[in-house]
Amino acid sequence: MLLIEKFDRSVNHRIFKFSPNIFHEALKCVLKGETEFHVVGGKNDFNLRYVDNQKWAESFSAYPDSPLFKRDPLYPPYFEYDENDKERLCFDILEGFDSVWFEEANEYTVVLCGIFLKFTELSITCKDSIIKEFYPDDERVVLTDNVPDTSEKSTLRVVKDFYPSAFICDFYTMDQVVLFHHIFVYQWLTDLPFDKIKYAEITVARSEGIGSVLTVYGRAKHFFSRFGYTVTLQPGSARYSDAILEKYFNMPLTPPDSNEENTIYVTNYYGILFTKMLRYSTDDDFNIEYLNPQFVSEMKEYGDAVFGDKKMLGILLRGSDYIASGMSGASAPVTVESALPRIREWMDEGGYDGIFLATEDKDILSKMLDAFPKQIRVVSQERYGIADFDELGVTTISEIDSIRHPGDDYDVFIEDSTANYFYALYLLSRCESFMYSGQCGGSTMTKALSEKGFRKMWCFAQDKEVD
Repeated sequence: MLLIEKFDRSVNHRIFKFSPNIFHEALKCVLKGETEFHVVGGKNDFNLRYVDNQKWAESFSAYPDSPLFKRDPLYPPYFEYDENDKERLCFDILEGFDSVWFEEANEYTVVLCGIFLKFTELSITCKDSIIKEFYPDDERVVLTDNVPDTSEKSTLRVVKDFYPSAFICDFYTMDQVVLFHHIFVYQWLTDLPFDKIKYAEITVARSEGIGSVLTVYGRAKHFFSRFGYTVTLQPGSARYSDAILEKYFNMPLTPPDSNEENTIYVTNYYGILFTKMLRYSTDDDFNIEYLNPQFVSEMKEYGDAVFGDKKMLGILLRGSDYIASGMSGASAPVTVESALPRIREWMDEGGYDGIFLATEDKDILSKMLDAFPKQIRVVSQERYGIADFDELGVTTISEIDSIRHPGDDYDVFIEDSTANYFYALYLLSRCESFMYSGQCGGSTMTKALSEKGFRKMWCFAQDKEVD
């Protein structure tokens, strides 16, 4: 992103003549390693300074502390884009808005302003008078010192500092980087003609658990359904072998006829995962059709044998890597101590025969067994404590598994672990009511697996009963 700053005569930089194409000219030089420029010849001279989008976002305290969101860039750089190619612009983010307010004039807000003037009927206000350098005679661009109230839902607020829209699912307020990415996401994905594309290949991060893999696949499938593309997984990219994926799931691997001329390659899926289109598509995260029918049949048989007609309260409590990696907001883990009062209330009022607990955290399991003697049922699986992450200096379960199960033992362990994980989720789905720590792949899949739905559900991260 190019920031517009006060003209500084004390430092010499490349000089550009002011023109509507000024940002594209400067970005060509950014690719050569230059970062600061003088712009002269307009009503007022000014400087341009380039900042990397991801580094810019991470420079703000509002950016999440979790190292999971600092490994790969969430916000890609845009060195090339075409603001006049309407067919390759995405306007989904503007649905429901009548107007847009910009706090600062910079490369992205100036370009977006031009797009909105050309292709939409949005009213446009801006707090920064520099915007008039670019649109001096356009009456639709109005300067204002007023800041729209956050309760005003018909106005899109575009702030100058990083704002964690995707993390808190608030897309009424956005920073310019997030908004720019929403508008140009198609161009970020590919420069191929849309009608020539057949596949969208997802490269899955090796740190992701199977719940995340399925979520990424489901959300990507939802996103690309508008184009009719077949979403595939890059063979060998996940920490689960292709044989395991094909044995238990219906997620197609990229076929041999895929090539550079008919395939979109999504090597950084965070780029679409953190758009509004995907953050609000949680109903599409998982579908039972993603599982092999034989696998589903075996789980049903097991559930009939274990539960029968018992009336159970299902509880999913994420801990371990959710604590170690600093997950927050809608995905925040919950302590057993804080969850106990609500669990006891539901047990007393509901008259349940017992609790089925799904957790990968051995500390959580121990505390729940102490709190509810002889009432806890679990599936046997490997579990982890915070001490394990501290001892090994890691933040994800996948890192621990790789260390503890090296070589040929890894695939055997992962297959067993994967099967047990889904048996636990399936048994949760058979419970009468469901309580869960927060948003995660496990809670989403449990809801999707439930054939009858739940009488009641409670989300601890939101501290409320949910539909």
